This record gives sequence, structure tokens and C-alpha cells, in this order.
Amino acid sequence: MNPLAKELNDVLAGSLAFDLLSDYGRRMYFPKGIISQSAEAKQKAHKYNATIGIATEQGNAMCIPSIYAEFTGDMSKNDVFPYAPTAGDPALRKAWLREMIRKNPSMEGKSTSLPVVTGGLTHAISLAASLFLDKGDSIIVPDMYWGNYNLVFTEQREAKQVSFPLFSDGALNIQGLADTIDSIEGDQVSMILNFPNNPTGYTPTVKEADQLVSMLVSKAEQGRKLLIFTDDAYFGLFFEEDICRESLFAKLCDAHENIFAIKGDAATKEEMVWGFRVGFITYNSKGLSDSQYEALVKKTMGAIRGNVSSCSKPAQTILLKGMESKTYHAEKDAGIVQIGERYRLMKQALARHADNGNLTPLPFNSGYFMSFICAGDAENLRTHLLDEYGVGTISIKNAYLRLAFSSTDLNEIEDLVDIVYRAAGEVFS
Repeated sequence: MNPLAKELNDVLAGSLAFDLLSDYGRRMYFPKGIISQSAEAKQKAHKYNATIGIATEQGNAMCIPSIYAEFTGDMSKNDVFPYAPTAGDPALRKAWLREMIRKNPSMEGKSTSLPVVTGGLTHAISLAASLFLDKGDSIIVPDMYWGNYNLVFTEQREAKQVSFPLFSDGALNIQGLADTIDSIEGDQVSMILNFPNNPTGYTPTVKEADQLVSMLVSKAEQGRKLLIFTDDAYFGLFFEEDICRESLFAKLCDAHENIFAIKGDAATKEEMVWGFRVGFITYNSKGLSDSQYEALVKKTMGAIRGNVSSCSKPAQTILLKGMESKTYHAEKDAGIVQIGERYRLMKQALARHADNGNLTPLPFNSGYFMSFICAGDAENLRTHLLDEYGVGTISIKNAYLRLAFSSTDLNEIEDLVDIVYRAAGEVFS
């Protein structure tokens, strides 16, 4: 084992985070090579800095003028063209943490790692899987989950996904999750929970969120060591008053010494910059010290260095400048209001088909999507909609059909719903 990895492991020794690390996670470290030496030189090399492998002139990054001309505003060449630090722009990481706490008041006064920038939320999930899952390990996922989990957990890590029904009698199936935790052998249990959920568009109510956290804490009190990854891709897109408006991560912060929470989130949906590919990964476990959080960050940096090296510099710069704008929150809220209007019209349009047994809407109250339970083969319905009506939808497990109201204009919602029900009648009757 590399001495640097051993050094980080010694810092983490005795913590829940160390117990949960995969073999890869224990072997991971951030090398004291070009990147770390260049970072040190950036601070101290006041005369000449001949470290990093980029081309410069008079202290600025060299560039092709026609490319630089595409960037507007007050961005300098050094805002756009150099490599970003492996863990991301420090100012952006701090700004994201401030926003995280503002949106999740339960985090106030609690210690977490400083968020590390990732190449989107998929990258954050992949990093967590690499650092904390070994081949053959089990990870609990709801039965309604984003299909990319298959590639990350099953194909990449060769872990075993263990599912539970997300809903029971139209409500969050907390008992189903509890029973699934009990079914896992050994004291370590990993899970990923995604709210607002893709594909259903469901977020727990305030009461359900409290019951969920209480159940997880009770399992921790029984001696289960819980690794809980919160996939917060659609955080902030809340459209009903009774739903929990904080991340599950916030409610799990410092909840129990046997709970290790990892928050994956991204500017992707929250800030409506899908193509920027800027995500974040943040850690919390009660009792972890600042030096232990830093050790986890360095292991994460090593994992980033070993696959994408670093994330997009211009995307991080533009995002940070936008977040610092005085009109940022108002502009963001206006976009959420528009999606909320589509959500409410979708609810109204569905209500007019309430007696139609071909398609049964699953509960939804947030996010981008809603999904139907289909009375017949969902894939047949999807292809029929595409071939006969030119309407694109997503079929899941041949049993469910997903619609994205986020990408359907307000004046198209009712027609979309009518067409889907009409097609279902043609395919399933």
C-alpha cells in the first residue's frame, strides 16, 4: 500500500468512514506529484512558475482568440482556460456549501466536508461507489430508480442491488426499507435514496421524512453501520406545501455515530445548467474531525485524479459568477415557478382521466417527472406513441411509463396527457 494511503488511513482509523471504505477506498490517496507540487508553487513561486503543463504568456493562459471571443462578460483568460484544481474551484466549493446550508437549515452549526466538485452527479455516485463498495457488496435501492445505477453499481462495481417497493398504499414505504435493511447480512448496510425521485417525481412529506430518519437512527442504535447516499439531483423542485423541503442528508447530519451520509448534488438541475457537468460530493458522520474530513476529501481527489483528472474550469467559473449575482435567486425561483405551473396543470389533466384503468399515476409532488403503472406492456405503448403520434416517453421495466413535464411547455401538457391515454386505450384494449 502506498505510504500516502496509509497516512490517510491512519487519520481515519477508528471512524465509521474507515470501516465503510472499500478495498479501493483504503488504497486511494492524492499523490504528491505534479498537481500538488503545482498547487504549492502557485502559492509560493512569486518569481517563475514552471510547474503546470499549460501554455501562458505574461501570466495569462494562452488561447485561440476566436474561442475566447465566445465567452462574454468579465471573464479573464485565467477564468476560462487553465485546469481547475482537482477538488474544484475553492470559491465555488465554499459558495456551494453556503447555499446548501441556506437551503437546509438543519445543517447549521454541523460539520461536514467541504463539497468536492465532480463531473456531474453521475460522477459523484461513481466516486462514492468506488470508495465504499467492494465486489459482491449489497446496496439497497428503491424499485423505482434511475437506470444509470445499473451501470455504476452492478456493472462498474459488481455490487448487488437489493430493492424494496418505494410505495405502499400510496405512501412512502418506510417499513419496506426497514425490512430490507434487516435482510442484509453483516453489520454494514449501504443504500441510495433519491428525492425528488426519478422516475416518479416523489418527495417524502414532512411526516414521512421524520419517520424515515427515525427508522434509520433506530437501525443505527441497533448496531447497523449505515452508509446512506442521498441522490439530490432534483433538489429544490418542490411543488406541494406538505413535502419535506430539506435534503435527507441535512436531516441525517450528526444523527448518529453509526450513520455515514454522502450527499450527491449538482448544478445540473438545481441551477439549470445541464451541459456544464458540475456536481458535488459532501460527507458527514457524527464525530468525524476536520482532519478526518480532509482525509476523505484527499481520497476523493485521488479518485478524481485517477479518472477525469479535474473538472471543467469555465463551467465552474460561469456557475460561481452566476451564483454571486444579485438577481440569481430571483431568476432561479422564476424558473422553478414555471416548472411548478406545468406540474399543477399535469395534475389537473390527469384528474380528468381518473377513471381510466389503462394508466394509473404513481404519487408525485416534485421534480421533473411523473410515472404511470401500465395495464399492459409499457414498451409497446412507448413505441406506439412514437410511431403513431410522434410522442416520446420512457418505458421502465415494461411496466411503467414516464413523462417529463419539465420539458413539455404549458400549452402542450393537456394534449400530451390526452394522447397518452388515447394510445393506451389502443394498445391495451
